[in-house]
Amino acid sequence: MRVVTFTSAADGAIARIEMPMPTKGGKMKLTWSPVVIHAPTEDEARTKAEDFYASELERLSTKEQNIAAGRVKAAVSRANGADQ
Repeated sequence: MRVVTFTSAADGAIARIEMPMPTKGGKMKLTWSPVVIHAPTEDEARTKAEDFYASELERLSTKEQNIAAGRVKAAVSRANGADQ
């Protein structure tokens, strides 16, 4: 992950995050997140960007766990259906 911050007189500080993002094929590619983070100072923008990145990692981890749990549930259901 890389955070780049900019400062402008009109907008204050802006942070962009370069992070691994999933592609249509399911692979991960290092690219810029579409999220633009605004804050009064560059330090605050960087902190917000790092917090956002951490929350994205947590969200993706939870999503992967839910997908795995669904696969297990489907396998159990298929196995129980085959027994009948």
